[in-house]
Amino acid sequence: MQVYVVRQAERYTPHAVDVASGLNIAAFNLGIAGGFIVGHVGLMNTPWIGAVVVLMAFGMITWSGYLDRKSKAQVMPEGCCVAE
Repeated sequence: MQVYVVRQAERYTPHAVDVASGLNIAAFNLGIAGGFIVGHVGLMNTPWIGAVVVLMAFGMITWSGYLDRKSKAQVMPEGCCVAE
């Protein structure tokens, strides 16, 4: 599976092979965590735990976007290289 994901990434998005590999590893880890949750907390608790994980991911994505915009604003002086 890992080789397949990396090959597909090389074919369609060669600049993001490392991202595809990281997402593949994250998916395996989420599967392991899901098994742990079902085994120790119970199947009925998985929906709210999944919702918490999604909210945390959304928060991290929002924060990452904020940091990207902040770093771009520091790199490019105001009015520089703006095409109208």
